[in-house]
Amino acid sequence: MPHKHRGEVNVDIPPYAARYRGRVPRNQREPIMNETALRPRGAEKRCVLQSHYLFGKLNPTQIGRLMSCTVEKSVARGTTILSKDDPGSSLFAIRKGEVKITVPSVGGHDAVLNLLTDGDIFGEIALLDGRPRTADAVAITDCEMFVIERRDFMPLVQEEPQIALKLIETLCARLRQTTQQAESLMFLHLPGRLAKTLLRLSFVDGITAERKIAITQKELGNFIGVSRESTNRQLRLWEENKWVRLERAGIIILSVKTLERIAEGDSENT
Repeated sequence: MPHKHRGEVNVDIPPYAARYRGRVPRNQREPIMNETALRPRGAEKRCVLQSHYLFGKLNPTQIGRLMSCTVEKSVARGTTILSKDDPGSSLFAIRKGEVKITVPSVGGHDAVLNLLTDGDIFGEIALLDGRPRTADAVAITDCEMFVIERRDFMPLVQEEPQIALKLIETLCARLRQTTQQAESLMFLHLPGRLAKTLLRLSFVDGITAERKIAITQKELGNFIGVSRESTNRQLRLWEENKWVRLERAGIIILSVKTLERIAEGDSENT
């Protein structure tokens, strides 16, 4: 028995602390996230769930059941919410924040597959087929989200076909996007790829009414399959022409029509 110094107290070490020393098998690890339970009023939670496109067709009784099995989480910026090949037992719905879906490579350069924001869901593939996760999900900003376990969610899907139809729509949209992304990587030059991606990821700022993209140049480069340096050079050229404005927190599109022309024309020297 190890020597105990005066003043020491025996404390049970939880599994999540032991995992950092490699003592817990991968399949027994708890999710690595800063999970703080959020406690909005029941009426607010019901309103949020009813207004979500995935659950809008549920009747009040089903919404009540969903409320009872839905866990609310807050996740800090930079947190890996789920990892590729992890067991897939839950569905995530973003209430507030941004998440990137990535696939890691051996060389350490992640391929960004998608950027998700308020109202989007992820984790649906593993949730439906019960197999391991297909990608990583990382919080770009501090996020608030709903988490629903497969054992609680699947009975609702069986009772309400509209949920299944919405999930199918989501999967089809993701497949179309993946196909378009692969097509761009194979056939478009850098300017065309970059313009097309900026247009797709941009949104209108509710305060400034500007069309912007909240993304780093490294993440943007990973999204279109080129280095950050190459991405920066192209963006600097466009900034000189006053087609975009580069900011610390992202990119502002100043000329949507020009980027649309570049995306459609795909000139290597634009």
